[in-house]
Amino acid sequence: MALLEVKNLRIDYLTRRGSVKAVDEISFSIGSRETIGLVGESGCGKSTTGLAMLGLLPTNARISGEIVYNGKDLSKMHQEELRKIRGEEISMIFQDPMTSLDPIMRIRKQFFELIQAHHPKMNENEMEKISSEALKSVGIDPSRLNNYPFEFSGGMRQRVMIALSIALKPSILIADEPTTSLDVVVQEQIMEVLKELKRSKNMSMVLITHDLGVVAEVVDKIVVMYAGHLVEYGNVYPVYEKPLHPYTQLLLESIPNVKLEDRELKYIPGSLPDLKNPPKGCRFSPRCPFSKNICKEKEPPIFEIEGRRVKCWLYGGEINANIDKTSSAVG
Repeated sequence: MALLEVKNLRIDYLTRRGSVKAVDEISFSIGSRETIGLVGESGCGKSTTGLAMLGLLPTNARISGEIVYNGKDLSKMHQEELRKIRGEEISMIFQDPMTSLDPIMRIRKQFFELIQAHHPKMNENEMEKISSEALKSVGIDPSRLNNYPFEFSGGMRQRVMIALSIALKPSILIADEPTTSLDVVVQEQIMEVLKELKRSKNMSMVLITHDLGVVAEVVDKIVVMYAGHLVEYGNVYPVYEKPLHPYTQLLLESIPNVKLEDRELKYIPGSLPDLKNPPKGCRFSPRCPFSKNICKEKEPPIFEIEGRRVKCWLYGGEINANIDKTSSAVG
C-alpha cells in the first residue's frame, strides 16, 4: 500500500502575462521505506511538486488532483491541519541552507522552535536530547548547538538542515536539490548522509534533482519530468540500463564521464518551452531527435511498457505501427 499517492496533479501559476502550466496531470506513489527520485532540467516542475506535498505553494498557485497521505488529501487541507503534518510526518530539506536557517538565531533555538511547534509541553532536557541526537546522526558534534549558521561551512549548514528535517522522525523526507552549490566532495558526503539515514531511520524519501548521476545509488524508483509532464516512471535500474523516453536517454548521455577522456561531451540542444504557451502535441518534440508529425500535433498518452510508464508515441502500440501513415496524413 502506498504511503503517499499523487493522482493527476496539476498546478498552474496565475501571472499577469497568463497562466503558467507548471505541473500537468502527473501521477506516482511512494511506498513505505521507499525512495523516489524526481529528475529533470530546472523548470520542469520538480520543486513545485515537492512544495505542493506540504502545501507551501505561493498564493497565485492553483492546484487540482489529489495528494493522498495516510488516506487524507493534503491538497484539500487547511493550513492549520498542514502545520501539524509539516516537520513531524512529512519534512523538507530546502535548496539553500543559508536562507533557510535564521542567521541571527543559534542552532539550538531553531531546533527548539521546531520541536515546540509540535510538542509545546516538552521540557528543555528532552528537546536538548532530540536536537543532539539529530546532529549526531549527520556527523556534527552536539556542542555546536550553540553556534550560529554563519559559523558553519556550506556543507555543514546543509547537514544542519538535514538534522532539523529528521529531528521529529518524519515518515517522508523531501530533499529538494540537497547538493546544490556544494563542491563535488561535499556533494558526495551529503549523499552518503542521506543514504545512511535511509538505512537507519526507515523513512521514505523524495529526492529532487536535475542530476541523474547522484540518484542511482539512493533511489528505488525514478520519475523523469519534462516541462511539467511525467515522461518516464519506473524502477531505477531498468530506467538507467534501458531508458525508454528520448528525453531520459539524452539526460543520461549528458552525464560527464571523466574515465572516458576521448568521449565528446553531449548535451540536449534547445531549451525548455514557454509553459505559458507550451507547444502543441508532445512538449519535448521540438528537441527530440525521433520527432514525427504526430508528435507535433497530438499529445501522447501514458503507455505501460516493460513494467514502467512512458509518455511517448514511440511506444504507442497500434498507433506506433501507423506513425508513418498518420504522419503523411497530418503533413
